[in-house]
Amino acid sequence: MENNTPDKLRSQFFDESEILFAIFDKDLNCVDANTAFLKTLHFTKEGIIGKNITEISPDNKSSGRNDLYREVIRTEKTLILDEVKPHPSMGNIYVRVKAFKVGDGLGTASENITDLKEAVSELETFIYKSSHDMRSPIASILGLTNIAEEGLKDIDEAKRFCKIVRQQTRRLDTILQILVATTRIREGEKIIRLLDFKEIIEDTLKSLESAEGFDKINFEKHISFNGKFYSDKLLVISLFQNLLDNAIKYKKENTPNPFINISVVNENDGVKITVADNGIGIPDHLQKDVFKMFFRATEKASGSGLGLYTVNHTLKKLGGTIQLDSKEKTGTTFTIYLPNEKAGPVEK
Repeated sequence: MENNTPDKLRSQFFDESEILFAIFDKDLNCVDANTAFLKTLHFTKEGIIGKNITEISPDNKSSGRNDLYREVIRTEKTLILDEVKPHPSMGNIYVRVKAFKVGDGLGTASENITDLKEAVSELETFIYKSSHDMRSPIASILGLTNIAEEGLKDIDEAKRFCKIVRQQTRRLDTILQILVATTRIREGEKIIRLLDFKEIIEDTLKSLESAEGFDKINFEKHISFNGKFYSDKLLVISLFQNLLDNAIKYKKENTPNPFINISVVNENDGVKITVADNGIGIPDHLQKDVFKMFFRATEKASGSGLGLYTVNHTLKKLGGTIQLDSKEKTGTTFTIYLPNEKAGPVEK
């Protein structure tokens, strides 16, 4: 029964929670903090107890948050505020802090809301860009039907109009298919099965044979994965489809030997996938944005701007990582790490 006492249960909840909890006295010196707080801020329990909140988060004083926290203690009114914390490799991290009075002091509960902020931003971008992209073919179709209603001269002109309408309708359908596929990747359930990388790569290349310039590219494949690898086949196909389509699309014109190298090798308990090309490359100042929704680094080739965005979210779902190395006018290399999900439920 001792392990089920209210104090013991409260202590377990406090330390097991992913929310960052901390308690401060009336002078804003730390009294206690849970495991998530200590881990995130790289403190030990002994190293944080007694520290003032300005030592734990130095920008509290200059930002005026200290005064707000003292006001919470004085008025006993709960405060909720959002903070932006810069991160050297992840960009800005958004944190929502709830401050409330505890005894004579202050309690804080902090939560990383970066994913929420990104989701809201992506939704706004999604609505704007998708509506913008769909308005163009719709406007073309409406314009052509208006002309047709006024009267066409002959059957050849009618056929020409029908051809344009068909092209614009297909363009609209392609946009919708890409958006639906992107949504499915984010929302659908994973189905884990045994993968054959050679088969996946060959099938993906076959599906891209009609792409402009495909027949001029030398594809080099190096597959030396030992053992059995389990993951979601459709998601892994999507990775190769988008990365290879991207490499083909942004090949460098008038290059005597355009190539795309595809490598799959063992890496720790998973697999390392590399797709390297000698295409046009990506300028340094644009590389931080390539995984954003609808972003296109160049107008030299047509594209939805969703390919690398989809790759990024596919990897989040698979628990993988991606690294970009690119030099303008020289080429681009994407290096992916995927974990082996052999321990999960498997569909054979």
